[in-house]
Amino acid sequence: MGQGNKYYFPQLDSVRGLSFLAVYFFHAVHPAFGAGLWSRLLQFLYNNMVLSIDVFFILSSFLLTWLGMREYKTKGNFSFINYFIRRALRIWPLYFLLMIFAFVLLPYVAAEYQVQVTLPPAYYYVLFISNFYLEGHVYFLRFLWTLAVEEQFYLLWGVCLWFLQKYMKACILLLGLGSILYTAYAIANNIPHDFHTLTYLFDFAAGILAAYLLQENHAPAAWVSRWGKKGSVLFLLFLPLLFVIMFFIQDNVPAVLVPWIDWIVRLLFILYTALFIMEQMANEKALLKLAGSSFLVYTGKISYGLYCFHGIVLTFGMVALEKAGLSVPVVVRVFLFLTINYLVAGLSYRFIESPFLKLKDKLRRI
Repeated sequence: MGQGNKYYFPQLDSVRGLSFLAVYFFHAVHPAFGAGLWSRLLQFLYNNMVLSIDVFFILSSFLLTWLGMREYKTKGNFSFINYFIRRALRIWPLYFLLMIFAFVLLPYVAAEYQVQVTLPPAYYYVLFISNFYLEGHVYFLRFLWTLAVEEQFYLLWGVCLWFLQKYMKACILLLGLGSILYTAYAIANNIPHDFHTLTYLFDFAAGILAAYLLQENHAPAAWVSRWGKKGSVLFLLFLPLLFVIMFFIQDNVPAVLVPWIDWIVRLLFILYTALFIMEQMANEKALLKLAGSSFLVYTGKISYGLYCFHGIVLTFGMVALEKAGLSVPVVVRVFLFLTINYLVAGLSYRFIESPFLKLKDKLRRI
């Protein structure tokens, strides 16, 4: 969203920026934890950094719903075609450039430097169904499964915004309940589900619900907006307290219950994130004012490129260091790669994404 637009929310860019940084460090750093109590707690917290992926989904559904409801109220209708074209202009240019690199150029580069790569069938990525391809393949592509989930949701939710705006509560209920039932079934039957779209419908439902409550100014939104400094502090403290409590519960239950505890942690985190977004949007007395962090706002602004390129930077960075015979301390390597990632993503935003974003803004109906 262009920064000159009245529907641009810098605080949400900051949330997105924080989420990317958590994802990056989760992928870039693989610490070895011991067996002691504090080590197990740190391992638990590290493992849950992956929940930052859920934040991306919640933010997407929140913003799409916010804009879709506003468009319906302002124009009296919702344009699915306009919506879909705008989504394509945001996602497709950089994404398909990466597809050309991965499936056309990479085989030649790998052969030249005598590096073995395993590529999946291209149609899984071209058709945005890569989250259903579970075989091992080149590292940097595997991160893009989230974009497949996003695109599938865009289609589903675009149709709902087009036809079912008057039944928003029913849509939220069906998405959330359907996700809960599927995930419970998958856990109970040991079915892999970490990349399945149905698993993440609860995330999308939470984001939709937050946008709906704010748009309609329902009681929960009004309640969040009235939090004072004390309420804001207690709310911020709740998340680390939740993780500590759930760690001690998980640490003392049979192994068969661990996947269920992990799922409960994830559901609670998703609901917390939806409330956090509402607080950032509606509570002027919020203790943590993310809109004021220029670094996080910028990180969120270029986060699409940061996310798409971080796998490439990590992969080829490690290959380059190995080929050069260089041994670099982990901390130096991680921040070196992060700096390169910012440079690449910044250039991508400026020269690849921005022209399409300007065209996208011209198609805005509100």
